[in-house]
Amino acid sequence: MIRDIAIVGFGLAGASAALSLRDQGYDGRIHLFGDEPVPAYDRPSLSKSVLAGATVEAPPLLDAAWYADAAVEIHAGERVQRIEPARRRLHLPAGTSLTYDRLLLATGARARTLSLPGAELDGVLSLRDQADSAKLRSRIGPGMSLLIVGGGLIGCEVATTARKAGAEVRILESADELLLRVLGRRLGAWCRERLEALGVVVQRNARITAFEGKGGRARAVAFADGLRISADTVLISIGAEPDTALAQQAGLACVRGVPVDATGLSACPELFVAGDAACWPLREGGQRSLETYLNSQAQAATAAAAMLGRAEPSPQVPRAWTEIAGHRIQTIGDFEGPGSWLLRGDAESGHPLLMLRVHGGAVAAAMSVDATKDFATATRLVEAGTPVSLPALSDPATNLRDLLRARPSTGTR
Repeated sequence: MIRDIAIVGFGLAGASAALSLRDQGYDGRIHLFGDEPVPAYDRPSLSKSVLAGATVEAPPLLDAAWYADAAVEIHAGERVQRIEPARRRLHLPAGTSLTYDRLLLATGARARTLSLPGAELDGVLSLRDQADSAKLRSRIGPGMSLLIVGGGLIGCEVATTARKAGAEVRILESADELLLRVLGRRLGAWCRERLEALGVVVQRNARITAFEGKGGRARAVAFADGLRISADTVLISIGAEPDTALAQQAGLACVRGVPVDATGLSACPELFVAGDAACWPLREGGQRSLETYLNSQAQAATAAAAMLGRAEPSPQVPRAWTEIAGHRIQTIGDFEGPGSWLLRGDAESGHPLLMLRVHGGAVAAAMSVDATKDFATATRLVEAGTPVSLPALSDPATNLRDLLRARPSTGTR
């Protein structure tokens, strides 16, 4: 009988798993461990509404009363020291320990850092939690200058927020375009142009060699070609690394996440992983850490069911959303996969834009700009693997919903 389930991680995956366990009727004990003083909150808001000062703190994902009503035992600020999988035991601070029947690691990811001279200076920041957002918010007012190292999602979101707050903003990107990994070259270039229209300076192919300071505080960034750019604040935003320290200590081999099967089960019996720390199988083959809000929720629900003996393998389809330069961007699927891309709409004219990757007679991936309704339909096409007619799909007069109705779905979710 399963009486004790331990969840290590206070973030989205951990909270979603606890919620799912109770929703599925599990009435045993749930222990929820986290490094931060409060349970899960909305991290995407840290680079948007919280950073803008529209809200003082990120909203909680679950009401505080829910944890009490659901009898979830919260261990705030109590970092698990190590795991003994053979004994199903967690070792805690002060020499205490706790045994479990099932364990879910939802340890998330940690911000990547740069090992460069001056990286320890005051004013060289990262953005991962509420404290980081509050510190950055105090430094992005009118007349202040911000250098953002990294042109990924977080960097571009922060650039949007900081520029609207009146700060002078410059993005330093080592690649030849922004957002290549998450949105691809075409949409990355489109986002860059919109940021530049806001007044953000974008410097591509940037090679940084050091951070320079005075009196212990960052004042400039130095480049390989001898260029030097002054700034009041520097934000390092070069992605995140799955936090696999506990899994590795437990003997699990990790490469960009903890490898798991499509139910979240690791190589250790009764030890599951979900969220950013998991290297999860993908529907189109391969597996990797997805590091997205929606995938973390889905993985947590799948792992919770499997812990209760209701395994339903769920290979993931990557999906994400962001807001950059006032535009809502949504994505589903792998953009680097085979097939051909179709374009519906014209974002240049201000109209909604939808891009679709078609492979094997079905829509395998989609991305949209300000096309929420069409994207919702495109998502259903991707999830169901519905066969589509390329001429009909290419015709802007075709209603995507008609393609869903035309033939029954043949794929799996």
